[in-house]
Amino acid sequence: MLMADTMAVFFVILGLLLAFPALWLLTRGLWPRTVTTARDICDRGLVRPFMLGLPGVVIIVLATALMSNGGTPGKIAAVGLVCFAIVVASCGVSGLATLIGERLSSPADEGREWRATLRGGIILVLTWLLPILGWFVILPLSMTMGLGAALRAIGSSLKSMRQGQVESEPITYSIPSDHGAGR
Repeated sequence: MLMADTMAVFFVILGLLLAFPALWLLTRGLWPRTVTTARDICDRGLVRPFMLGLPGVVIIVLATALMSNGGTPGKIAAVGLVCFAIVVASCGVSGLATLIGERLSSPADEGREWRATLRGGIILVLTWLLPILGWFVILPLSMTMGLGAALRAIGSSLKSMRQGQVESEPITYSIPSDHGAGR
């Protein structure tokens, strides 16, 4: 392997490790109720989200394999399916990262709930770097749990919407009056 190949692999992995916590913060910002519900689901135990996510992963892998045999349009659809699955799973992994970050809370977090997601996300992606255990156990387990927690959270939201239990007002956040001035 040439040095250029090694550097290419290194920077792709580095980019992914930087992008995942950002994606988790994005999902927390876009769909806060889903991420909060996923966090609560993960807080009750990690086995149920894993068991719910496992069939989803199998279906996604099989569908991707079938679609990729369909020529160029099938390959494009397969990439789209994988991207969609990663975004859905990221809603659940964002809840898991938030749970990890909340359990390692800091006094500096007061009024900044997103910092728990960032802290937990950094811890999670750093554990993915562990040879063998991180690559082949923690990474697939956390993504599978995330998919299961997200599917369950989305399902409970849909159920609440059908029963008319969802509040019509959006979630609001207060912004500190100093806006970080003078720091």
